[in-house]
Amino acid sequence: MTLIDWSARISAMADALSVPDGGFSVDPSDGSDVCAGYAVAVHPEHEHVFDGRVTSNDLHEYIARAKDALTLPGRVLGGWCDPDTGRVYLDVSIVTVDLSEAMMLARATAQVAIFDFSAMVSVPVAVPA
Repeated sequence: MTLIDWSARISAMADALSVPDGGFSVDPSDGSDVCAGYAVAVHPEHEHVFDGRVTSNDLHEYIARAKDALTLPGRVLGGWCDPDTGRVYLDVSIVTVDLSEAMMLARATAQVAIFDFSAMVSVPVAVPA
């Protein structure tokens, strides 16, 4: 992907975060959308919450700060606009095809939910009985 392509991609990602429940999960190695499996934020130290609109510059700055985690194998860049609060969340996630593994990773990093790409919904993290 060229620098111009990345600029356009980041601009589209910022636009996706401007609508309630909008978001993205992007493979940082090539800019492609993730479309299968379960996404789990596994780097709480890189979670960043914005109280309003996120710009392309905000995304560039976030990517620069999280680049070490984003270059680890299997990591993806995630973003979501909470429809209830308008807050925007950016994070570094792993995508797995195994729901049990996703739940285990989510519990280990104190996540509230994971994202199921096949159903396109957030799934609350199950607490073991």
